Amino acid sequence: MKDGTAQGVAKVRHYESLHEPSKRLYHDPYAQHMYLGSFVQRWLGEGGTRWLYRVCGFEGILDMLSIRTRWIDDEIMKVANDGKEKQQLIILGAGYDTRGFRLNLQPAFECVWEVDQTEVQTKKIRNLRQIKDDVCIQERIDSCFVRFIGIDFNQESIDEKLQSSEGYSIHTPSVVTLEGVTQYLPKDSTAETLTALKKAVPAGSILLITYVDQNVLDDPIQCGPPNEVKKAVNSASMVGEPWISFWTPDEFSSCLKELGYNVMSDSIPYDYIEKYLTPLGRNTEKKEMLAMEHFVVATIE
Repeated sequence: MKDGTAQGVAKVRHYESLHEPSKRLYHDPYAQHMYLGSFVQRWLGEGGTRWLYRVCGFEGILDMLSIRTRWIDDEIMKVANDGKEKQQLIILGAGYDTRGFRLNLQPAFECVWEVDQTEVQTKKIRNLRQIKDDVCIQERIDSCFVRFIGIDFNQESIDEKLQSSEGYSIHTPSVVTLEGVTQYLPKDSTAETLTALKKAVPAGSILLITYVDQNVLDDPIQCGPPNEVKKAVNSASMVGEPWISFWTPDEFSSCLKELGYNVMSDSIPYDYIEKYLTPLGRNTEKKEMLAMEHFVVATIE
């Protein structure tokens, strides 16, 4: 089982949750239970943890990943608050995502479907059940509001796994997330995944997807401090989960359009500094932040 990246993202969500309530982008009370050694960040606190990332040359990734998390949270809650019709949330490559437990999704969402490797799902459920005195976890698992689908991405099709799962409906409007995944897949595998997804959800469903910019290789300074950009790429390889796919905005947009998706927006972390960080008094400058990923909203035609 490879879950180094998933644990790394959990670390960042834990870091963000260490901020004072008036300073944080979101609160994920479960993130600290999803990776080993979380006591270190608890002991260091928000300031000490950021200092440690700075010393290690990874400070820029903190705000990038926290903004990504908040962006997806906001897009999901936008649908939840719209109230037009019942929805289902599908989290592909869920890792240690805890949105099914920490977001106020009911009653707008009927169900949350988490899709990932069986080993990762098993570990996640075990970690969640070990959290004492949390009624939300118990209720949402026991009531099947959050459901876990184990899959071998190399052998099984997403549409077949979803449609064969008890309670799943291909007619229910869906919000689908594919967060921080496409860089680990060959481009044709991303296309195959999105093609399969179209068979499992109705037209009008929303896709929230991210991809890594080709400039990470061609012109790193466009994506943040060049040394940190290089370290981010190298660290993925060091944990056995290398980034293998990079896209230009035009290339990614064309791919989605060819597959039957209508691109509504394509943004980068820099676009959210004034919206998310500045109001909290967090004066991060562009030169300090990584902006390697693009955040895309698309609808299924």
